[in-house]
Amino acid sequence: METILRIKVSDLDVDFIKAIKSLFKKEREIEITVSSATDFNLNKTETKAEYIARIKKAIKNVEKGNVIAFTDKEFNKLNKQLLGEK
Repeated sequence: METILRIKVSDLDVDFIKAIKSLFKKEREIEITVSSATDFNLNKTETKAEYIARIKKAIKNVEKGNVIAFTDKEFNKLNKQLLGEK
């Protein structure tokens, strides 16, 4: 069984956990993924034509050299900055 539950952070409480537990058998293992509902339309459904157009645009950008490259160290540093870590 798979389900997506979209709720406000303020609604997370013991009753919510109880509701999740009631959906599954007692000893069953479940996986919980938490993400922000604001995903900048990364999960929007697109048509096949829109998908192909997006891929072709990406290929053209790579061919023109319009890319951003990071070393592992640079990427980790940027992530820490964006997350407010030092």
